[in-house]
Amino acid sequence: MNKEINIRDGQLLYDWRPNKDKEDLTQSLAKKAEYERGQLPELLSREDLKIRWQMNSRQSVHNIASKNDFPQPILVFNHGKTPLYLATEIKIYEINHPWIITPENRASYSEWIFQNVIAGDPNSWPQK
Repeated sequence: MNKEINIRDGQLLYDWRPNKDKEDLTQSLAKKAEYERGQLPELLSREDLKIRWQMNSRQSVHNIASKNDFPQPILVFNHGKTPLYLATEIKIYEINHPWIITPENRASYSEWIFQNVIAGDPNSWPQK
């Protein structure tokens, strides 16, 4: 006899008295829940990323998460307002974009961009 079917039929739910069937089913479901908890991946919200990357604002995280190569959320809830990302995919992104991880890395990267991309070598600028 499949006791989970009895739950759907209401036999166990409407019997308020403790009984052996309820006890067995509860133990079985508790084991199943424990197994399922062990199978859940680590998920990160944008707030988690803000803390992880030591950022001051949600906008900073949004700017990074809006990039084309940023991982897609694995789950979105709260009417699309709260995306959750796989921690493993975030680690991969961090490996390939190490300048986002700390404020020092971001400052160093922006200085490098300024020196090597924006300013460049003044000797290589076109002459007027």
